[in-house]
Amino acid sequence: MKRSAILFFVLILPACSLFDNSDPREGSESAEACYSRVLGTMLDKTRNELAESDGLLVPTYTYDVTKMDLDDMKSLLVTGSDETAGSRGMASTNQSDAAVEAFMAQSVDENGAFFLGRDPALYRVRGEPRVFDEIIPTGCERQLPGMRLIAISWQPAPPSEQASPDDPDNENAN
Repeated sequence: MKRSAILFFVLILPACSLFDNSDPREGSESAEACYSRVLGTMLDKTRNELAESDGLLVPTYTYDVTKMDLDDMKSLLVTGSDETAGSRGMASTNQSDAAVEAFMAQSVDENGAFFLGRDPALYRVRGEPRVFDEIIPTGCERQLPGMRLIAISWQPAPPSEQASPDDPDNENAN
């Protein structure tokens, strides 16, 4: 009887998380915690592709901003950013999944774009060319309270951005 009672409590403990109403997107997340979380969600194949890439990569960061305060979200707005992309996507598809998929397929620039249709609210922004080791930490450092880095895509930097002007091997440096 004692064993069955212990077994019952051991089995029921994980179910307690079902009653936890907290949302992991709320509050602040340290850059270290973000790095561990994002690295843990990347497939080994993706990590290996990034590690084996030569030269600079241009990352595009996608953040879940559903739990951000409006004032913090306003700080992300810059002249030229597209804050209506999500609303337009929702109006054209009337389905969250299809609208999010279309939003994620769009290219963005360094001004960023917002998807504010429904939950999730997303913010996508292109980063500066970086070497592999700097891509995830830079994305994590850009997080504000209530914001979570949820995806990173990348492409090779254009040849004009591959060589630094300070690089002595760069023949185009003045």
